[in-house]
Amino acid sequence: MNKTIIKAPSITMDKMEALFIEMTEQNCNLRCKHCYINFRDKKEKDFIPIETIKQTLSANCNVDYIYLTGGEPMLHPDFNTILRLCLKNSNTVIHTNALNINDKKARFLRKVEEENQKGNEIILMISIDHYEEKINDEIRGRGAYRKAVHAIQSLIKYDFNPILCIVNHFNENKDTLKTRFKELCNSIGFETTDINFKIIPLIDKNKTSEEIQITDNNKLKIDCKRSRTLTKNGIFTCPLLCNDNRGKCGNNIENFSNKSYLETQMCSECCKNNTPMFSLDL
Repeated sequence: MNKTIIKAPSITMDKMEALFIEMTEQNCNLRCKHCYINFRDKKEKDFIPIETIKQTLSANCNVDYIYLTGGEPMLHPDFNTILRLCLKNSNTVIHTNALNINDKKARFLRKVEEENQKGNEIILMISIDHYEEKINDEIRGRGAYRKAVHAIQSLIKYDFNPILCIVNHFNENKDTLKTRFKELCNSIGFETTDINFKIIPLIDKNKTSEEIQITDNNKLKIDCKRSRTLTKNGIFTCPLLCNDNRGKCGNNIENFSNKSYLETQMCSECCKNNTPMFSLDL
C-alpha cells in the first residue's frame, strides 16, 4: 500500500523586522464576534511575565517595531513599565480596543514618548470595525464605538496620529470604506490620510483548511515573513497562531526557527489576501 505524505508549504523569514509580544491571551474587556481567540469561561491571569520580556529585549533583539497585542494589552498590570522597556529598544505599536484610553491615559502616553531619549515613537492601532455605531457594536459589543471615538479624540488632542484597524466584515469596497471612515474622522476633528486606515479581511477560523498554493515566496507580504511573536509559552510564527502547536517555532528569542509551515486555515487566508494582518503596511 502506497502512503502519500502531504507536506505543508513553508516560507523562510530572511530578517526579523518586528517582534510581537502577546501580553495576554485570555484577558480582554470585549468579546468581538470575529476574534481569533477562543476565550474560556473561566477567567485566567495569563499575563506574560515582565522578566520574559526583559530577557528577550536584552538578547540583541534588534527590530524596527515592537507590537503589544492580546487579548487587550493595556490590561496587563505592568503595561506602563513594559511600554517604557520596549520604547528603549524600538518604535512600539499598541494594538488596542481603546476602552482603557481617556484624556489622562493619552496624556500619560505622550509623556512617556517624550521621556524616551532614543526618539522612538508610540503608535496606536485602534480597533473599530464599522463607521455606523449600531453595526460596529453588534460586532464588538455595546458601547465599543463611542469609547473608540472618544479614545481617538483624546489621542489627537495630544498629537498622536492613530491608525484605525478595520476588519472588513461585509467585504465592502475598500475605497468606500475609507471614505466613510474619513467622514467619521472629519466629524471629530481628525484629519486623516490613507495611512490612518488599515483594512484587513475577515478570517473565518472555523472554515475548513484549504490547500495553499505559493508561486513566489518573495512576493508574500504576510506577518510571518518578517516577524515572530513572543508569548509566555515560547516563540510563535504570528499572533494568529499563538498557543497553537502548529505555530510554535522555538522556546526563546535566541533559539527559534526562521521557517514557517503554512498548514492552517488562517495561513491560507493570509496567503490568499497577501496582506499583513497585524503589522503596519510598510
